Amino acid sequence: MAPSIIATAPVESAFAELHEKVQTNGNRNGSSVFTNEGSKDSAPHLDPSYKIIEQPIGTRRPIRVACMGAGYSGLMMAIVFSESMQDKNAELVLYERNEDLGGTWLENRYPGCKCDIPAHNYAYSFAANPEWPNYYATSQQIHDYMHSVADKYDCNKYIKYQHTIKSAIWNENDGKWDIKVQQADGTVFTDNVDVFINAGGVLNNWKWPNIEGLHSFKGKLIHSARWDQDYDFTGKKVASIGIGSSGIQIVPQLAKVVDSMDVYVRTQTWISPAPGINEPTAKDPDMDAEYNFTEGTLEIFKDPEVLREYRVAIMDRRIENFKRAIAESDVQKRAQELFRASMTERLGDSPKGRKALQYLLPDFPVGCRRQTPGPGFLEALTQDNVELNWDDVARVTENGIVTRSGEVKEYDVIVCATGFDTSFRPSFPVIGRNGVDLGQLWETEQPKAYFGFLVPDMPNYFCFIGPNSPISNGSLVLGIQATAVYVYKWLEKLQTEMIRSFEVRKDANEEYNQHMQEYLDRTVWTRGCRSWYKRGTVDGPVVAIYGGTSFHFMEAIKNPRWEDFHIDRMEVARANRFAYLGNGFTQRESKGGSAGATQTLDFAEYWRLFVLPEIHN
Repeated sequence: MAPSIIATAPVESAFAELHEKVQTNGNRNGSSVFTNEGSKDSAPHLDPSYKIIEQPIGTRRPIRVACMGAGYSGLMMAIVFSESMQDKNAELVLYERNEDLGGTWLENRYPGCKCDIPAHNYAYSFAANPEWPNYYATSQQIHDYMHSVADKYDCNKYIKYQHTIKSAIWNENDGKWDIKVQQADGTVFTDNVDVFINAGGVLNNWKWPNIEGLHSFKGKLIHSARWDQDYDFTGKKVASIGIGSSGIQIVPQLAKVVDSMDVYVRTQTWISPAPGINEPTAKDPDMDAEYNFTEGTLEIFKDPEVLREYRVAIMDRRIENFKRAIAESDVQKRAQELFRASMTERLGDSPKGRKALQYLLPDFPVGCRRQTPGPGFLEALTQDNVELNWDDVARVTENGIVTRSGEVKEYDVIVCATGFDTSFRPSFPVIGRNGVDLGQLWETEQPKAYFGFLVPDMPNYFCFIGPNSPISNGSLVLGIQATAVYVYKWLEKLQTEMIRSFEVRKDANEEYNQHMQEYLDRTVWTRGCRSWYKRGTVDGPVVAIYGGTSFHFMEAIKNPRWEDFHIDRMEVARANRFAYLGNGFTQRESKGGSAGATQTLDFAEYWRLFVLPEIHN
């Protein structure tokens, strides 16, 4: 089931068939569809020629799965295949556009780049790292960790680097996705796959700010997501644009070496008193003033049980942070008081500090915009070589910036810490059933996805960290893990029940998203701030965040709701949906193996064979 190579054609010619494919990409080709529409079952139309298929229950049809991206999500899918899909008649290929794995942790290497989630909760929950040197991990440290995990679980065999997906089109006649992939030399081939998984995430398509004349600047123009690590900022005159997480981390680092820096901002933001989302407490193991673990702490972390207890403790603290998200809660009110006092104290009583506080102190709740820890950021704004400018960029010239008052300011460097395209639209054509273009759909309508990873009209398609995913709800990594397990359950059903395709129902998706928006209305994320959670708007719907904790999300998707799907059967099963039951024997019986696994020592052991344990009830 290797990909079919169509030619060593340039990229442009690879799209020649696109229009024709869309035109012929019509209905379900007459295949049988499971629905629960209508109040009564229709009268059965049994095929008198139906015959038993001579194979045991659980026989797996061959499938090929393509996954885009080798960040945390793609790597998780590779782990699933390495650990649970061996010898199961399934192939996986991960197409990664970069020369290395890591996703955002490969691409973001600006000075001060750290994850603001405690490192021991940013690892996979089954792959602890006792060697994290600090309470928070740098991008380089996270990238190194991802490499160690990829090696441990033999993931690299699935990854094809410098392979960029250019389009994905559902082929109804074949019941497969036609994936066009560009190689490093510019040639394009088509891979025909049964399932397509978009694991590119949402913060993967960085963009320049929409400022007149930006690219006419003849000095050094740099974006936080494409940092030039060889450039020397020493003694330079710098403009920094943006006050998101990256801008807040960059400013204090550059302030140490530049001659002067103007910081241009246009939104207020809360700056956390701590260097991350979950600050350490007195109960944490020993660490220094910079949150580096002591040698003694690193030594006790070598004991897996000790480390596990610590990981559990800091995970439990994450729930308290989520409670802040309830807009009118006492926890939220206390957070505002704490953050306000901290920002006031850190900026001080100098004219520059009072001015910065006036500009930055928000009138919206903590967390409306993504909470932004910033060690040294507020202090940097009071330095003699740093000036804060409020919404003051009119346009860019070849030498610098023209302010709204008409003043011309010349710079050696303009740093754009202006983030990513957060529209959720895929960066390449994804065209599903009935010619539905997902990018166009999410441009004209509010992006909606069933639990953040399934979309109507997109059969056999998953997306990690899609609309309304658990990105600020406790643990994103746990959400990624749970999504991968859910994907596995669909792959198993696809293989063993003679299913050709599955597609989430529109009514299920609409009702699910109605519930999400109703819940989110009680949270800080819907309040009056400009946020990428709302696609850069102030009052638009929240399209980025799940309505509940990460643990709630895991519980919600633990048992798939098959009734929420249209299901098309393979040709051999169209006459009878139970054709997959086969010849009356199990796989193990057919292979001459023991069928005695049910002979347990007690009821609890027997129960665990058939029922998942309750971990959140």
